[in-house]
Amino acid sequence: MPRKPGRPRPPGRKAKRVRPPARPRIREEPVVTRARIAAAGESLKILSGPPTAQGTIELARSINELTDRSIAQVHAACQDGHRVACRSGCTYCCTFPVAASAPEVLAIASFVRERFDEERRAALDARVEANMAATAGMDMSRRDRVRLDCPFLEAGQCTVYEVRPVACRGYSSYSVEDCRRDFEHPGTGVEVHTNALRELVYGAIREGLAIACKSASVEHRLLELVRAYKIASEDPTLAETWRGRPEAFETATGADVFPGPWSDELDREFEEVYPETLDRLDGGK
Repeated sequence: MPRKPGRPRPPGRKAKRVRPPARPRIREEPVVTRARIAAAGESLKILSGPPTAQGTIELARSINELTDRSIAQVHAACQDGHRVACRSGCTYCCTFPVAASAPEVLAIASFVRERFDEERRAALDARVEANMAATAGMDMSRRDRVRLDCPFLEAGQCTVYEVRPVACRGYSSYSVEDCRRDFEHPGTGVEVHTNALRELVYGAIREGLAIACKSASVEHRLLELVRAYKIASEDPTLAETWRGRPEAFETATGADVFPGPWSDELDREFEEVYPETLDRLDGGK
């Protein structure tokens, strides 16, 4: 399965996705630029308000809705003759570590707190602990080769589908067979065919959210979902207080989890698009 934005590519590993080379800064597809600017602009509006739990949930909801709309527009415009093969119950891509933003993680924790009964939460907590124990000491390069079910799966279904992260919303495949072969032969460079523009668009939306968070001086790094969820699940006040607690998710990111806040390539890219996007937003006022 190809890496999702935020997952570093292991050293020496062949890229598995049929996609264009790293996007040149002067020839980026307009739809990608628009998605990044829209995400940054919408997020900054919400972050300009008071730090409330509801504001955090709204921030995640805004990004999720923008992702869904943008993906639908990409497929409506592309007409490349392929159909997305993803269906309910197909979980090959649900065995990889997922990177998510703080608002996304906090929205998931809030959803679980509101929708799961005590028994179901206890079962989820046990799966989270088992996942963390099985991956303790591994960086993302090693975890990329370990096939563990996402703790949020129950009987092959995502229990937090309504609030699933952008990475999960954005990923798709044109071939179940590709996904199966990659699952059975991890780290061997199996190519999984997908819509490359869709990948660029949802990656840009995550960049836009990160740009807004960095501009607002709050946690903007990508977090390892399972470890970040555990932190959020144990502190019901965090959805309200995370903006003033930059250390809150430290054990779910950093050098022990990622080689950097993003892969080296995405780090460089982010430093380029950060000032560009803010300049465009200022110019549009």
